[in-house]
Amino acid sequence: MQAADVKPLAFPKSCRLKSSLRIKEIVQRHRYVFSFPIKCFYDAGTGGGTKIAVIVSKRRFPHATDRNRVKRLMREAYRLNRQRIAFPEDCGVEMCWMFVGTELPTFVQLSAAAEQLMTDLKDIL
Repeated sequence: MQAADVKPLAFPKSCRLKSSLRIKEIVQRHRYVFSFPIKCFYDAGTGGGTKIAVIVSKRRFPHATDRNRVKRLMREAYRLNRQRIAFPEDCGVEMCWMFVGTELPTFVQLSAAAEQLMTDLKDIL
């Protein structure tokens, strides 16, 4: 699938970071930006476009339904906010968004945090 074939608000598999080894590397580098309740670990300059992984701790949310809801809301917040703040084409960014709150968030909270993260990350890059 070419970049021109992707719909502007779509979230295809090519935009997802799925390698557990790569996710571990990104988190262990400790390069992050923070906007409560999301901590965004990132690695820039990889060249493969923008990819994202979403992490929610089992310790904070023992029920899988709660974890899945938070992950779904975080992916939706990213999907809607990524078009407002586009990264340069030559700059590939891989991100791991980790939820650090202790209570179930609303979509408004996550959307505001996602917008702030994207702004901060664009300023850094």
